Parts: sequence; structure tokens; C-alpha cells
Amino acid sequence: MPGNFALRSSTVLIPSLFLTQACLAQLATSPAPEAAPSPLSVNVGLVSLYKYRGQDQYVSDSGKTRAVRPALQGGLDYSFANGFYLGNWNSSVRLNKDARVEMDFYGGYRTSTGPVNWDFGLLRYQYPGDARLNTTEVYAAGSWEELTLKYSHTVSRRYFGLDGGRGTGYVNLAWSHPLGSGLGLQAALGHTFLPAQVRAGGLSDYSDYSLGLAWEFQPHLTLTAGIAGADRRTSWGDINRPRAIAGLKAVF
Repeated sequence: MPGNFALRSSTVLIPSLFLTQACLAQLATSPAPEAAPSPLSVNVGLVSLYKYRGQDQYVSDSGKTRAVRPALQGGLDYSFANGFYLGNWNSSVRLNKDARVEMDFYGGYRTSTGPVNWDFGLLRYQYPGDARLNTTEVYAAGSWEELTLKYSHTVSRRYFGLDGGRGTGYVNLAWSHPLGSGLGLQAALGHTFLPAQVRAGGLSDYSDYSLGLAWEFQPHLTLTAGIAGADRRTSWGDINRPRAIAGLKAVF
């Protein structure tokens, strides 16, 4: 579950040319054209704790949580020229004694209308150690300048192991503001809407939040630091406790 502090080559064909002396002189003094961006992007990272939608993704056998539970993460994305994309993202987790790895597979379509960028897709959360946790969502997002509003809707029978979880909704508003010199401010608020059958079991809808900084101190390398958590701890327990989280991410 790629969370707020979770960490996620071009080919240029040159035809044969017969260059005159004038062309050669111009090439010698003109900057070389930039290579087109590669459709394939690869990322790898490490975070001090993996939180998703405000909840810890590492719980010990005794049920206790800790502020530092390092998680290794990484994935790849491929963007097609027509706006479609496919991707995979993975993270170490410990949701129970069997669920130690999360594998996310997604695909969608991006487009824009005027100043608004749109993103529509399907996301499958897969847990090889415990299939009961597997969850499928559809999502839609709109971005305008520094703001992104996204809604995700569960279409699988379970929502991360909760029976009757189909129809769970999640809305998130994220803000990203550049501060200069590679530094950026990131903030987000989200809310989870549970179906009546899940709420009848004692769990409640809850809101989550995150606030942090991201610093691209070298090309392709970004450090992150911030705080994330959620309310309704009486219902969900310490997994919703606010945590300070640090991370390092590389993108190629």
C-alpha cells in the first residue's frame, strides 16, 4: 500500500546525414538536444516505518507496534505515449506471521482537460503469504496546480482482510509545495468510509494525516522526513498512532 511516506533510458534514433561545413560549425556551437524521457521508471527506497492511510504496516506477533520498523520498497512504472500506464510496487511488511511482503499491481489512464490533470485506474494489493488480505480498488484523481484529490473504491469482497469490505471508500487531498533548492513541503488529509457490515464489527470510519518535507539533494535521490498518523485509536489501536518517519528514495 503505497503510503504518503512510502518510497515508489531513452532511445533516440538519428538518421544518416551528409553535413556541410556550415552544419558542422553550427553543431559545434549549439547545445545538444535533450533526450526524450524514457517511458520506463524504476524506484527503490528505504523508510524507517511503512504507514499506509495513517496505519502502521508492521505489527509484531504480540500485536505491539514500534516507531522504527525499517521497510525496503521498490517498483517500476511504464508510461505509453497514448496516456495509458502499467506499474508494480512492493514493500516489506508484517501484518501477521504469514504476510511479510506486499505486491501492488496497477494500470490506468492519464489525460488532461484545461488546467486539470486526470488519472483513472485499477489497483490490486497482493500478499503472497496471506491471500485473505488481497484487495482490489478502482480509483480516480484530479490534480490542479499543487493540489490532488483522489478517491479509491474497493471492488473486492474483502478490504485488507475485513469481510464485507466491498464498497469501502477512501478520499485523499494532497498538497505539494516547492520551497526551492530541491526542497518541497508535502501535506495530506484522508478519510476511510467503511461499509455498515464492517462498522457493525466494532471498527469505525477514521481520518488520517501526514505532513513532511522532501529534499532532492542529488539527481534521482530524495530524502523525506515527516509525521503521519490517524484518529480513532480507541477503535483501531496503536497502528493509528502518529509516527515520525524518515526515508531515502532513488528514481531512475
